[in-house]
Amino acid sequence: MFKFEAPVFVHKNILKKDMLEELRDYPLMISRMMFADCGSGILKGTDITWEDDILKVHPGLILHGGNIYRMEEACSLRCPPVDQLTYVKVRFVTMDFEKDRMGGFGDVYLDDRSPESGEIELGRFRLQEGARLRCKYESFEDYQTEFDTVNRIHMPYVCPGGVSLWPQLLMAFALELLKTGTIDACDISFSMQILGNKGQIAQELVSFYVEKNMGKKMTEYSNQLLFEKLLHILRERKAGSGTGKGLQNNTRQMLLL
Repeated sequence: MFKFEAPVFVHKNILKKDMLEELRDYPLMISRMMFADCGSGILKGTDITWEDDILKVHPGLILHGGNIYRMEEACSLRCPPVDQLTYVKVRFVTMDFEKDRMGGFGDVYLDDRSPESGEIELGRFRLQEGARLRCKYESFEDYQTEFDTVNRIHMPYVCPGGVSLWPQLLMAFALELLKTGTIDACDISFSMQILGNKGQIAQELVSFYVEKNMGKKMTEYSNQLLFEKLLHILRERKAGSGTGKGLQNNTRQMLLL
């Protein structure tokens, strides 16, 4: 059966062990049940900014190993231009706090190596001497700019069934796709799904949309490959080819005949 219980603290009441255990166990149980089918990745926040050779990773939540790790204050890292590929990563370590607690922490740091086991990538960039690191984007294609721009395509974002692309990235795609004037039902439906869910959609849906446009099954589902396929679709729609705007023009011609 379902139940709801919460300890009530009243002056002069005896503080019982099971009351404290309820406070400890209930939040953990809820979070683990809610994200049981999700992979390790970003839940919220972790925005990145850069100013005067200082890179900041802002507060956020990360799901790792079924546990939610929180960062309540921005983490500042020295980040001068070095003109080499640099990764912003979180390295997770489980701690032994003797008898009074259990848990771990995620150390935010910069490195020139791709993420290994027990690490999550927050972004990557190549900052040239004399340049400023950009953390804002002008278009969907701009998210993959190699130099002086934070690339967050590879960052895993928690979604039902695993992880997916960064919601901000998918929102940018949806808005640009609709602006092409496409009348393809699949384009419109996919874009509305993204916008209606603030970009938080399962990777399975992104893959299905891409496969629908490719006309064949994909054998790899990395964030980078999905981004490249979405960019190709967007370029086709802007050029008026594929099953979007070009179809609209052909339909008009048939009606005139």
